Amino acid sequence: MVTQVERGALEFIGSDDDRRLAEQMVALMSAHGRFMSADAAIRVSVASIASFLGRDEPSLTSDRIRAVAELNPAVFAVEFVNEEPILISTRGGRAPGAVADGSRHSFAKRFLTPLPKPEAPAQPARERARVDPSWATLPATLVGFDEEDLDADEQPIEPVVIEAPVPTADVAAEDETAVATDGTTEAQIEEPQPEEQPETPLARTITVPAVSTPDVTGVDDRELAAAIRERLRADVRLANFGEQWMAEDRVPRFSRGDLRRMKEYIQEQEQPLTDDLLAQDVLSVRPNSPDFDLMRFAVNFRLSREHRDFDFVGTANQRFWSTNGLPQIGTTRRKPNEIGTDYRFLLEELAEEPEYRSVNSVDHVLSFYEYHHGLLPYDADLQRILPAPMLPEQRSAVLTFETPQSYTTYLVELRYPTPNRGGFILGLDDFYTENLVPGALLSLTRTDNDGHYIAEYLAAGNQSARLLELDERRAQRYVFRPTTYGCAVADEMLLTEERFPRLASEKPLDEKSRRRPETVVALTFERIGDQTDSPGLSATFDGLLAAVNIERPFTPRLLRSVLDNDETGAFARDSDKTDAYTYVPGSSS
Repeated sequence: MVTQVERGALEFIGSDDDRRLAEQMVALMSAHGRFMSADAAIRVSVASIASFLGRDEPSLTSDRIRAVAELNPAVFAVEFVNEEPILISTRGGRAPGAVADGSRHSFAKRFLTPLPKPEAPAQPARERARVDPSWATLPATLVGFDEEDLDADEQPIEPVVIEAPVPTADVAAEDETAVATDGTTEAQIEEPQPEEQPETPLARTITVPAVSTPDVTGVDDRELAAAIRERLRADVRLANFGEQWMAEDRVPRFSRGDLRRMKEYIQEQEQPLTDDLLAQDVLSVRPNSPDFDLMRFAVNFRLSREHRDFDFVGTANQRFWSTNGLPQIGTTRRKPNEIGTDYRFLLEELAEEPEYRSVNSVDHVLSFYEYHHGLLPYDADLQRILPAPMLPEQRSAVLTFETPQSYTTYLVELRYPTPNRGGFILGLDDFYTENLVPGALLSLTRTDNDGHYIAEYLAAGNQSARLLELDERRAQRYVFRPTTYGCAVADEMLLTEERFPRLASEKPLDEKSRRRPETVVALTFERIGDQTDSPGLSATFDGLLAAVNIERPFTPRLLRSVLDNDETGAFARDSDKTDAYTYVPGSSS
């Protein structure tokens, strides 16, 4: 007889032996899948169950286990894999798929099935405001201007005239006052006859004043552009740096910590740095980032507002930033202010409206003064190849000079002229010392980058000569030393011992003597001049030009002016020699 026994939440069907075996089978499968979820299918082969339970009951076979499983379909299920029977159940003692609908709790179903969208509350229909068609009438009637009172050039632009809608009879009746102007009441006002049409009142006329537009056809384009820039720079809503403009509220802002880190990084490198390096190394913005250009603009714009800590020393294509306390670029033998004073005479040669970067290359012959201090003068020739100051108050610009013959790029500083000091380029000391001598021919070529230039010299075979040098170690005296060089030179500017033997052991002039060009020329005559038959000394113009540039910078124009315009009569032309001058010691005051 088949009976049904309930064990806890499980119900087994069969004889007592069948129910006992079914409980052992469930316990065995639950132990096998003890780390599985309660409703996960546990699969165990019938043969392995028979082998395990057969240790206590040797007569147990796989057929008996299948028979007990078939008696309890709610607990067990049987499937075949490669003709081998597999028993399936769960830790909860339920055959897979036997769970009633609605009692299953599925994680995937709960989180992957979207909730239905809530229905939006019905919005009441809004009635659109309608405009009377009569207000769209724009007759071309000119009202409010007397053309005879205006000049021909001051005729106003035709104003817009808008006619008000004509009120109907019903509206006119509602707008009538309760008491008429003659004292009669509303009851005493006689109603118009139906057959009589009311008189149409005149339409109101609204005159819009005309706005005159200035005529700029006769204004120069550069002046107009300058006026527009000045007007835009006064608008605090706009951020500007050079020719770049942007809404100020869209420019990233920097904290005081960001500004301090940029300043400290420049000081650690001991030289001015570009906006590219500051954005990459300090702000950690990669060049291929879509925000890189924006961050560079932010660096330039924000640092331009920090006048106390940062100084812009770049160009439009190569934007360098400097800060206080950096080592000076170039020579330390003479202060930059003193060099600017030496070149003050060049201010007269510079163009009032220069055409910057209008030539491709410039050739220059090095003088002893330029070689000794590692500089180039900012004369009219260099003004036409170098860039203009990018900012109105910019005093200097850091440039890069590439020298292909020595495979080196030098960082140089261009000092722009001021009202009382001339301009010059510093930072070529090492290049001159390693490759050139006074009198060398130097060529400077511009590139597409307004901050990068190519510096080359005319190469020649190796030559040897005893050239003038300043011995700074022993008593500050000029000496001649054997020198080998491989550059082409202008012979008239070469200071050799054969041409100027008396310069040996001479001391540099004191600051008071070298301050006046006339005094320098007179003392140079005494150093290199030849004694003439009459009292006086004679020297050629080329020899004087090379020798006066030992103490201070001279151009041929300045030297001619000193020699030809001397009011004391100390200098005069030597009629016995070609392009030579004489000097009588003691004649100049």
